[in-house]
Amino acid sequence: MRRFCPPICLDSSGWRVNLSWSCPASLMRRGVYPPLAVAAGGVVVYVTAEMDMTAQTQSFPLVITQSWHRCSKFMQRETWQTPHQAQGLTFESICRRKTALLTIGQAALEDAWEFMDNRPCALFILDESACILSRCGDPQTLDQLAALGFRDGSYCAESIIGSCALSLASMLGQPVKTTGEQHFKHALHGWSFSSTPVFDNHGRLFGSISLCCLAEEQASPDLSLTLAIAREVGNSLLTDSLLSESNRHLNQMYGLLESMDDGVMAWNEQGVLQFLNVQAARLLHLDAQASQGKNINELVTLPALLRRAIKHARGLNHVEVTFESQHQFVDAVITLKPIVEEQGNSFILLLHPVEQMRQLMTSQLGKVSHTFEQMSADDPETRRLIHFGRQAARGAFPVLLCGEEGVGKELLSQAIHNESERGGGPYIAVNCQLYADSVLGQDFMGSAPTDDENGRLSRLELANGGTLYLEQIEYLPMEMQSALLQVLKTGVVMRLNSNRVIPVDVRVIASSAADLPLLVQQNRFRRQLFYSLQAFEIQIPALRQRLSDIPLLVKHHLRTLEQHFQCRFRVDDEVMTQLGLYLWPGNDLELKGVVERTAMMCHGHHLQLADLPEHLLGQQPLLESDPQPGMPLLTLAEMERQAIIRAANVSRGQLNEMAQLLGIGRTTLWRKIKQYQIDIRQFKLRA
Repeated sequence: MRRFCPPICLDSSGWRVNLSWSCPASLMRRGVYPPLAVAAGGVVVYVTAEMDMTAQTQSFPLVITQSWHRCSKFMQRETWQTPHQAQGLTFESICRRKTALLTIGQAALEDAWEFMDNRPCALFILDESACILSRCGDPQTLDQLAALGFRDGSYCAESIIGSCALSLASMLGQPVKTTGEQHFKHALHGWSFSSTPVFDNHGRLFGSISLCCLAEEQASPDLSLTLAIAREVGNSLLTDSLLSESNRHLNQMYGLLESMDDGVMAWNEQGVLQFLNVQAARLLHLDAQASQGKNINELVTLPALLRRAIKHARGLNHVEVTFESQHQFVDAVITLKPIVEEQGNSFILLLHPVEQMRQLMTSQLGKVSHTFEQMSADDPETRRLIHFGRQAARGAFPVLLCGEEGVGKELLSQAIHNESERGGGPYIAVNCQLYADSVLGQDFMGSAPTDDENGRLSRLELANGGTLYLEQIEYLPMEMQSALLQVLKTGVVMRLNSNRVIPVDVRVIASSAADLPLLVQQNRFRRQLFYSLQAFEIQIPALRQRLSDIPLLVKHHLRTLEQHFQCRFRVDDEVMTQLGLYLWPGNDLELKGVVERTAMMCHGHHLQLADLPEHLLGQQPLLESDPQPGMPLLTLAEMERQAIIRAANVSRGQLNEMAQLLGIGRTTLWRKIKQYQIDIRQFKLRA
């Protein structure tokens, strides 16, 4: 319902005539004031409160006029209520939330107040909800405003104090000045308020700065002054925010650098050390705090490769070098990152721990899966191998596996490795025949880093913490045998062209199909190395010497195939009989290949005699393959002696069985044993 103000009665010439007249009850109930009588053709005009307010605010800025319209709907101009005030913990919580605004704003207000030269006015800091956070200024003015309720913690919202710059600046997000009758409330007609909002670095309203004074004390630059203060506060907030953000990122970066496993160093173009994390200080035996600000060349002796890279501002990536620090040599794998700038080059150096790099590399290189559980334990000979293999796994001594090619020496070495406490370490297999001509010695022994190229890890270093399997060790050149013997005795290795020893922790398992004692007598294999390897020797008999194991081995291989193909194989008795008639020069490896081929060729998963390879159907073994290139040739007497030793190995020194295997009489065998000076007792004591 619209309220009507007392009417204005005009005569015919437009002059106002004050007459009193009664108003019908129906109009009174609708908010109409009693009309005035009009004489001489005058016109009675009823004026509403809205029409009257429009006339009063016609000269006001639009934002103030709009505020008046809002206020007229829910408050009276004549009444004044003290603004609600936040106190105690509530106000303390608000102030803590606005600590940055208060810290910067109070300093800015104090500077502005000194600039005003004790002008009778007050300066306020308000938050985004128009709550007064801080005041300063003329004490008398502050007291007068406090009498109206403008104290710390007072809320100056439009719904409480009406149209006023204190509330409008926060509502509209723009500078506002209200003076005298521009205030909706009569209580504020004697005052002037200028207020400017403050924004954070994200453009959000953060608070406002206000200047308050009596209307007769107001000046035209008041709003500009609050705008200047607000801008100063906003810029300072932005600077502090950016600085805090930078410090936070810097602290995060420092935390990351300190938590890295790698050492980190940084220095400028003059070589002044600017950063050194704990890992780098420990690796180079330096004091992290005392080293800051010193020249890096005074702290450590840089390797030549690194000095050249620094000189030419060239990066390095995972290069192995040696530092000299505190009279000690320090090995490290480094990565150099130059930072090229107009004002000069700076450098960041990462020091990767050599041991961790080796462990990471070898953990990816040397993983094997064969275990004792995968070996068929049905036949006595395999159970014997498993028994002695597990005994070997419990120790750290070298192991020598002897037997013909194809009997499974490498699989047994893998099982020993996985069963031992080194099972989590690397397993590096090396075929020594590759190094027979000594040309590839650098690959086995490694090489020291030079000024022009990186160093190379030796096979012994790659196997550090794990097992080094040396296949066909009889082909290893003499100089490499010496290096291997040094490792077995002292636990250190020296790379080629280097005089620096490198400690290694490696377990050596060697295998051979040759007669190593004979090679020792011929000075073609180092005696001390042979004795070191012979500490734990396991003889693996040829398959032709354990033909009774063939059915069990066939069933074991077929079970593995059944698990892979999800099927069941059947084997005729004729097949087993035929397999038992063959002498198997390729031993277990050849048998495994025949079983797999036959299983793939058969029909309906049924292995029949016709499915076997043709060379097995003639009941004759294949001819022995030609000697491998590089294998030392033996004289007839040497071959005869080797045959006797092999027979002794197979029969464990039983003369009758040896004579049968060799096809000679017992007396002849005795004569040959004495002729070649063979101690038959050693074969009876072996595993």
